Amino acid sequence: MHLLIAIAALAALATAQLPKNVSGGPLQPDQACYDVRHYTLRLDVVPETKSISGSLVMRATALGKGPRLALDLDPAFEVAAVELNGARVEFVHANGRITFAPPTWPETGKDFEVTVRYGGAPHVAVNPPWNGGFTWAQTKDGKPWIATSCQGEGGDLWWPCKDHPSDKPDGVDLFITVPEGLTVASNGTMRGEPRVEGGRATFHWCEAQPISNYCVALNIAPYVLLKDTFECVDGTRMPIEFFVLPESAEKARRCMPQFLDHLRVFEHLLGPYPFRSEKYGIAETPFLGMEHQTIIAYGNGFRDEQYDWLHNHELAHEWWGNLVTCRDWKDMWIHEGFGTYMQPLYKEIRFGRQAYQREMVRQRTIDRAAIAPREVKTSQQIYFGPGGSNDIYNKGSWVLHTLRYELGDEKFFTLLRRFCYPTPALEKATDGSQCRLVDTDDFVAMCSEVAGEDMAWFFEVYVRQPHLPTLSASLDDGLLKIRWTTPGDLPFHLDVPVILGGKEVRVPMTGGHGELRVGDREYRVDPDRRVLAKRGEGLK
Repeated sequence: MHLLIAIAALAALATAQLPKNVSGGPLQPDQACYDVRHYTLRLDVVPETKSISGSLVMRATALGKGPRLALDLDPAFEVAAVELNGARVEFVHANGRITFAPPTWPETGKDFEVTVRYGGAPHVAVNPPWNGGFTWAQTKDGKPWIATSCQGEGGDLWWPCKDHPSDKPDGVDLFITVPEGLTVASNGTMRGEPRVEGGRATFHWCEAQPISNYCVALNIAPYVLLKDTFECVDGTRMPIEFFVLPESAEKARRCMPQFLDHLRVFEHLLGPYPFRSEKYGIAETPFLGMEHQTIIAYGNGFRDEQYDWLHNHELAHEWWGNLVTCRDWKDMWIHEGFGTYMQPLYKEIRFGRQAYQREMVRQRTIDRAAIAPREVKTSQQIYFGPGGSNDIYNKGSWVLHTLRYELGDEKFFTLLRRFCYPTPALEKATDGSQCRLVDTDDFVAMCSEVAGEDMAWFFEVYVRQPHLPTLSASLDDGLLKIRWTTPGDLPFHLDVPVILGGKEVRVPMTGGHGELRVGDREYRVDPDRRVLAKRGEGLK
């Protein structure tokens, strides 16, 4: 997902209208007792009635015995039947959960299947993607244009699943039936040609890689398919598939070279595109955008042929979010902050250092809440609640900007690449084994390893609590004295850059204090904002 200062107010307005359905939170015993392996979703989408109906089959491995088994599904739907290994079971669908007690509990370590047959009118997205659901729009000539978005609420907003970020299935098969003349664009690869019968067409999409349930997406429209081939950094020739409305085709063709350049730069910085065995896809949507795996939702109009910020951000999530996934929403800054920082990095490479600096200046911080709290969070809490804010985007980006200064470019870019692909074997993998769940402690540990020192002090101040450290300076008889003041007197010894005689000097800050003999020469303390700080006494 994306969030700029200019549209943060819209997200705030959506808060009051958010559905009760949220994702994540403490993992309950009735879901902790199994590990999802695969989902198969069969749905009939009916634009005339704005409804869907069909079935979900979940294959899972039993991890132990719980009080019952549960899947999540929005209350808007009616559940017709639940089956365990092909046999019907009694169930309760209440408060957004389908629960049932197995007549015979699945044996630990063995797979079992749950089938849910359901239907109804899914929640209509009021302000997608922040307030998600189905968007039932129309093209200029009145044809259906439909898309899903559900990051804040989770996949259970429209299909039954275990709605927790810690459990990604190894793959998903989708069989989606729509009126003939429409195209379904979804995750992974399309298997065979659509099967047409009785004026309706069924599309089979297979995502054979681990995927977060909120990234499973339907995009339905009278799409034109623009194709190309991209040679990845490892030599893989990957399909490029842009699903766009007919009236957008020419603009999309003009933007395609830029979009592929975003891909090229990110591969240079982070390693190969994670899902190159499937595709790099875009679907034009009637809302702004989302990072749906291998099929980015794009609604920015193909207006800017030089730099499309929306595409840049959503593409970055293929690494930060889809390859590297936080196991709890409390660490969502790893998706959003890292994704946001890729925008100034791209600008630096293509347009120069000044473009990078201008982009950083635009990323204002609020400092309202810790961007990596230690407490378990739901999606709503980390994004919109009293314990969340858009700092997971902008402050997260500034933390990485400051970390880059502290480590130096060589170590910093080594760290980014290794956090995506910790080993050469994972960098080569295309079978899904390259995907992994992480948290902030994992990043701190890897950062410490690359830095050659324990970097916990840096993250305790910047991400574990909300308030910025204060940087102050004073001049005493030609001696510049600099000091850090931190909330709760947390240890902090980040070097401070000072421009003296036209050159940058790094002032060591042992114990949070540093000195530099400047005499009567002109000096400036961190004029280029290399470090994230509140400016205190003696500084502008």
